[in-house]
Amino acid sequence: MPENAGACNKKVAGVILAAGCGSRMGAVKQLLPFENTTILGRVVATARASLLDDIVLVLGSEAGRVRCSLDRTYLDLPQPDMMYPDMTYSDLTYPDMTGIHVVENLDWHKGQAFSVAAGIKALPPETGGALFLLGDQPLVMVQTINRLVSVFQTTDHWIVAPCYNGQRGNPVLVAAPLFDRLIHPAGDAGARVLFDEFRHRMHCLDVDDPGILRDVDTPEDYAALFRNRNSG
Repeated sequence: MPENAGACNKKVAGVILAAGCGSRMGAVKQLLPFENTTILGRVVATARASLLDDIVLVLGSEAGRVRCSLDRTYLDLPQPDMMYPDMTYSDLTYPDMTGIHVVENLDWHKGQAFSVAAGIKALPPETGGALFLLGDQPLVMVQTINRLVSVFQTTDHWIVAPCYNGQRGNPVLVAAPLFDRLIHPAGDAGARVLFDEFRHRMHCLDVDDPGILRDVDTPEDYAALFRNRNSG
C-alpha cells in the first residue's frame, strides 16, 4: 500500500499559464488558430476534459484580446496576428469557460514565476496540488493529465513531471506544501527552482505523449505543429 494511501482524496487544480507576449513568435500566440479553435482554446478544452477539480487561467499581455478569443460574449472581436486569410473568429469554436477562474497577472513581463504565483493565490483553499499547464502546448493529451493526477493522488510524491523518451516536459504537478515557496517569485524559474531541492520527493512519469515537449514559441514551431498533425 502506498505510504500516502489517503492521498486519493487530494484535490488537484490546473493552472494554465498564458500571460506571455509571444515576443519570439512576433504575434499573440494564444490567439493563433489551431484545428477548430485557438492554441489556448485547445489547452483550455483539454484541461476541462481531464480529472482536474478546478482550473485557473492566468493571463497577462493582451489579456483583453485573449479573453475575446475564449468568450463569445465579448463583442468587437479583433483579428489576431498571423490569422489564416480565409478564417475569421466566426469559424472557430469557443471552449467552455464555465467555472474557470480567470486572473490577470500585471507582472507578466517579469517572468513566468510571477504567473505561477498569481495562479497559486487564486486556488481554492482545499487544493492539495496544482498542475501547471503551458498555454502554448496544445498537443498535451487528456490521458497524460489524468495519469499525472492519479499518480499524485495515490503516492506521497510532492512533484510529478511527465517524461517522454527520457526527456522531462510539461505540465508539472506540485503539492500544496510547496506553494509557499512559489508565491514569492524571483526571476523566471517558476517551479523549476524546486526540482533539485526536492528531488527526493519528485517522480518522473513515463508517458507516450510527445506533446509534453512541444511548445509553440516561434513561427517555425507553429508551422511544425501543422506538419506533424497532418503527418499523424
